[in-house]
Amino acid sequence: MKNFVIGKKIKKIIDDANIVGIGDKVFPLVATPDTKFPFIVYRRLNYQSASNKDYRGERIMVELVVASERYEEGLNIANSVADTLTAYTDELIEQIELYNVQEMFLQDTFLQNIQFQIELK
Repeated sequence: MKNFVIGKKIKKIIDDANIVGIGDKVFPLVATPDTKFPFIVYRRLNYQSASNKDYRGERIMVELVVASERYEEGLNIANSVADTLTAYTDELIEQIELYNVQEMFLQDTFLQNIQFQIELK
């Protein structure tokens, strides 16, 4: 089951893209307490086998949350992340599609929630 490594893969793709302001501040589920804005957290939302007698694949829903102090900064990062991920394919990932976006303001933090559907080979 390849879905268990998707978080590490997403982190590596974003780290390699050198998205302005993020650096290596990409975390599973929760950021470390001393993390400075902006940063990204990610989590798996859903898993679905996409297998049949001729094909064995997996479909995963992943959510990324961009947390920032400034609204425009969060939008720019979210856009860069979406562009980076939807253009990516390799030996594991067949396709990444943008599925849903939301935004919130919570505890003096702008949040851009981005959900992706990822098709694994």
